[in-house]
Amino acid sequence: MALTDSRGFSLLELLVVVVIIGILASMFTLSVGLTGGDRELEREADRLQALLQLASEDAVIQGRELGLRFFPDGYEFSQLDPADNEWQVMGNDPLLRERSLSPDLELLLIIEGREVDLQDSRDEWEEQRARQDDDEDDSGDRDADNSYRPQVYVFSSGDFEPPFSLELSRRFGDLTLSLDVSADGAVEITRDVL
Repeated sequence: MALTDSRGFSLLELLVVVVIIGILASMFTLSVGLTGGDRELEREADRLQALLQLASEDAVIQGRELGLRFFPDGYEFSQLDPADNEWQVMGNDPLLRERSLSPDLELLLIIEGREVDLQDSRDEWEEQRARQDDDEDDSGDRDADNSYRPQVYVFSSGDFEPPFSLELSRRFGDLTLSLDVSADGAVEITRDVL
């Protein structure tokens, strides 16, 4: 009887192959995740799109005028008080409340093809509101030039005025998500990779 020398793979050789396959699979997964998009950025764009549609529907259902004001670090909704014809921030509304962005995200507002300077921070608006309240207490008159005004209006018909675009990006990233909002309230999201 002739003995043949048959030799298979050892357990150590199989483990080395499995480790190499695992490393290659994780490198592939990470590279696809990095070039595939920015989940936080996309989630914020989707949230903003949903809130804009909700504001449009709310304005129609409630028959009220709403407004939006954007800041470098977030945005807020307001409503027109018909009794005194002044805008009031909707701080207590569970859905249309003030929103803040992650510190490494940037927001750019474009109205009629022009970038809007969003350098006024919430703190500056709060200081202006406090000064305005003090002036009102002292004089009894409110200066119309210093009163709060939204940058974008949502009418009770559901229409937006003016139509606008928002660009969301990461400070040092190469992906920008643009939300284009038409006058009828339709929101379209486009991706731009630098």
